[in-house]
Amino acid sequence: MSKPHLSFGEYKWTVTQQMSRTFELEGFSPLVGKIFGLLLFAPKPVSLQEIADQLGVTKAAVSVQVRALEKYSMCQKVPLRSDRKDYYYISDDFTLISMRASKQKIESITKQCEELLFTLKGMSQIDEEETESFEVSKRRFAEVSAMYRMFLSRLEGIEEEWIRLREQL
Repeated sequence: MSKPHLSFGEYKWTVTQQMSRTFELEGFSPLVGKIFGLLLFAPKPVSLQEIADQLGVTKAAVSVQVRALEKYSMCQKVPLRSDRKDYYYISDDFTLISMRASKQKIESITKQCEELLFTLKGMSQIDEEETESFEVSKRRFAEVSAMYRMFLSRLEGIEEEWIRLREQL
């Protein structure tokens, strides 16, 4: 089966739309994904106005949404000496930053589950009508905690492995 032919422009638009949906699934505005998609293909830093023009939205909307990318170090603001505008580009190490953020999210969830489980295990007097709920919640928190600890154990050394692999690309 042959793949349909896309121009590079069509391909960039398709990827930008996919980024929009992906970021939206993670709880971001779809515009955050579109900005990220646009920056993925940008060979040099891009101004807020250029981003707005290319995406057909206002500069104010871009300004608000680009902060989410900055917050997670997925892009960086770069002042250029030639003018006072802010320019943005994808961080050179955004893949490593993304990996670290995912790992930190798992660590945070693990810690939270373990604290909840610790509190549950410390409870000594449970009303009879709450016993079933108490036991099921204790089991669920134990399972989630164990699952995330397993994830973390599998992620040990992944940053170093990625750095080595990235150098080979």
